[in-house]
Amino acid sequence: MERLVSAEDNSLRLANAEVVTAEAVFRGSVTVEDGVITAVEEGGAVPGDALDCGGELLIPGLVDLHTDHCERHVVPRPGVHWEPLQAAIAHDAQVAAAGITTVFDSLVVGLRDADQTRRDLLGEIMAAVEKGEELGVFRSQHLLHLRCEVTDPTLLDQIAPQMDHPLLQLVSVMEHTVGQRQFPDPEKYREVLVKLFHVPADQVDERFRRDAEASRTFAPTYREAVARMAAERGIPVAAHDDETPEHVEEASRLGMTLSEFPTTMVAAEAAKERGMTTIMGAPNVVKGGSQSGNLSALDLARAGLLDVLASDYVPISLLAATLRLTEDDVGMSLPEAVKIASLNAARAAGLDDRGEIAPGKRADLLRVRQVGDHPVIRTVYTAGRRVA
Repeated sequence: MERLVSAEDNSLRLANAEVVTAEAVFRGSVTVEDGVITAVEEGGAVPGDALDCGGELLIPGLVDLHTDHCERHVVPRPGVHWEPLQAAIAHDAQVAAAGITTVFDSLVVGLRDADQTRRDLLGEIMAAVEKGEELGVFRSQHLLHLRCEVTDPTLLDQIAPQMDHPLLQLVSVMEHTVGQRQFPDPEKYREVLVKLFHVPADQVDERFRRDAEASRTFAPTYREAVARMAAERGIPVAAHDDETPEHVEEASRLGMTLSEFPTTMVAAEAAKERGMTTIMGAPNVVKGGSQSGNLSALDLARAGLLDVLASDYVPISLLAATLRLTEDDVGMSLPEAVKIASLNAARAAGLDDRGEIAPGKRADLLRVRQVGDHPVIRTVYTAGRRVA
């Protein structure tokens, strides 16, 4: 099967663009050979062999460390299971169109007993993503991020067989228990369980009791075990939904380097003090706040505590959120904002070959035109090849 993205015929020159590097914005050109950026030059001239970008923005391809989007394609509605490879291909098309050239497909390991589907499909989805990469049918590069629920008694049995998967490059540790972290408000958690996870209303209190017991019984041991397994393989680990400085202290002690979606400002400040990289969801920025009523990513950005944005559950939100950070009420420069969705994310995941427009880096590039208040992606290049 012919690869959608290959190392052949992927040399080009893009000229007369507003080039956004990690440090500056200038009118200039970018030259690509064999999928790698070989030159970044200032000047508005358009040589005969170049593509005229007409003053459009040229930014690095976005690096998305957390999206639940692949799972949603496999299960497009309750009770409907789509063929996993076809679902992954459809997911990939939307990701590429959103300007995400490196995506960490985030898959739940464990979670809620009412959500048996995720448990049953985990291996199939992982195999489908691996197959898509092998066949070259994806436009973007896909890696895997396993999200581990430490209150699930079967977690270690589920995660152990997956830890050596060749595409696994990120692990996060979650604890969804009433009264803490993402759900400090019991009534809000009750609403989520009933409406989103279809727990019968008369069974919620029993669920609260069992979750609290699992938090005491399993969570401390499983959190440490997952962190240890990842560390043995050199896989970065993220703490998910930390609420207190004590949560952050525990995560740091266990070697976790990423703080994913902290729910309070004090937790984000504690993560900063410990040198952890803080990740927030792009929909939080676009919508102006957390859907759970927790910490606003905009407030975090204003405080200088936001390091990375991830699309979470809306791929197109990542670019929109990036540019939102440049508005006056936040005040980031364009290079600073773009780094949050590209270079910072790549570095946090240990990907040193991408995330910025610079010689020697992988030629993942986006041409973007601003139309009114909306960024419109005109062209997407992955390793120098046009894919959207």
